[in-house]
Amino acid sequence: MRVECLKFLGVFAAASLGLNGCALLEEDGQSAFCPPTAILDDPGELVRFKSGIAPGPGNVMFRTKMKSISGLCDFDEETIVMDLGVAMRALRGPANKEGKAEFVYFVAILQSDRKVLTRQEFPMLALFENQDTQIDFVESVTVTIPRRKGTAPTDYLVYLGFEMTPEELAYNRKRSGRRLD
Repeated sequence: MRVECLKFLGVFAAASLGLNGCALLEEDGQSAFCPPTAILDDPGELVRFKSGIAPGPGNVMFRTKMKSISGLCDFDEETIVMDLGVAMRALRGPANKEGKAEFVYFVAILQSDRKVLTRQEFPMLALFENQDTQIDFVESVTVTIPRRKGTAPTDYLVYLGFEMTPEELAYNRKRSGRRLD
């Protein structure tokens, strides 16, 4: 279906706008047809410290960052289906003796007025093999957005970020200029 959809987009995109359509998200998570997507600044990177110990460089369990979003959207008058690939990087911290990073990321769907329609959470487990200190991976997720009558796919917004404690969020905001690349 997705291959056919891509062929359809390339040949008949202009004629299909009123009926149904699909589009490939560009590297920046945007398309002329799909809902705009974005990785939120502060929740887009997570630094997790060893539990019960004050935050510090030697107490880091892991850092993880959302690097980019790519994907495909397919839509008709009733729904928008987005197949997203979220590129992430995880760095193993010095306090991480078990070689795993457990975290949760979310995908929030908003109306153009920024009212949250839905927010889904996705648990993740990244495993560092042997003495690996860095893992780059792509997480695939499918999101379905029910369309209200008279709306276009671009009337919705899709935001991604990591679920974090208030302390983790405050830490991110404090270190704003020192992020992973």
